Amino acid sequence: MELYQIRYCLALAETLNFTRAAERCFVSQPALTRAIQKLEDTLGGLLFERSKMAVSLTDFGRSMLPSLQQIYAATSQTRDLARRLQQERPEIVRVGIMCTIDLSVIFPAFIAFQTAHRRTDIQFHEGSMEALIDALDKGDVDVALVASPYAIARRFSGPVLYREDFVVAHASAHRFCDEPTISIVDLAGEPYCERSLCEFSTYIQRGMEERGIDVNVVQQTTREDWVQTMIRAGVGIAFMAESTALSSGLSFSHVAGAPFVREVRALLLSDRPRSAAIDELLAFLREFDWTGLPCLGNPLPAEG
Repeated sequence: MELYQIRYCLALAETLNFTRAAERCFVSQPALTRAIQKLEDTLGGLLFERSKMAVSLTDFGRSMLPSLQQIYAATSQTRDLARRLQQERPEIVRVGIMCTIDLSVIFPAFIAFQTAHRRTDIQFHEGSMEALIDALDKGDVDVALVASPYAIARRFSGPVLYREDFVVAHASAHRFCDEPTISIVDLAGEPYCERSLCEFSTYIQRGMEERGIDVNVVQQTTREDWVQTMIRAGVGIAFMAESTALSSGLSFSHVAGAPFVREVRALLLSDRPRSAAIDELLAFLREFDWTGLPCLGNPLPAEG
């Protein structure tokens, strides 16, 4: 027994005319006739008396009519409810965050987005630059927030959200503590905690070598939180994005001339179809006032 068969039957019971019932159901008269015959076969009895002059309900048809009306009404309500639930289901946008970008720094932007777009859910994923680029290629994330000192492959696009200086983070008792700004030459010979497997770590190391600055690497780790713990303990210093130093409560000094700066971008594959929710998120992040976040200090404005 199909829902359309019941609908055709109810239309015929109301009009008692095959032609008008077919017109009401937007089908041909033969199609309506066949559907009602199939319904009668399923129920095991005739629902209508047919004659050349008139159509009328049989006793069996009159007995079945209330049940058919109830079935049709309940099924229609269930279908309408399912449709509404599908329409109300939030869209999901999967956002990858590079492991050296502190979630607490950028989280206010996403909170503001979800306040304005309650039908969109954000799922966060952490990874290295390489892992997030791979996730974008595989379609495992929709948008990736990354920062790299090197050129981004042309298959990716997306806005620069903000720029910020790298600062020298140090223990509160370090000799740099009373120096809000230092020269890069002041770093020569300093015990240094290196963040390995990080694009900017290699980039900064090469930058210092080009300037003839030789630091004393005393610790190496892939973990940002370990670097911060070592700095607090006075093991050594480290270059760190200003927002990370601020959010972690570390003491730090700016380097004159800001020799190292990073751009945080929202990347996605240029030629991949994307949902309206992804477009809305990108537009929101592009227009968001990043300079208003205290954990970003005074970031350089993004271009465009």
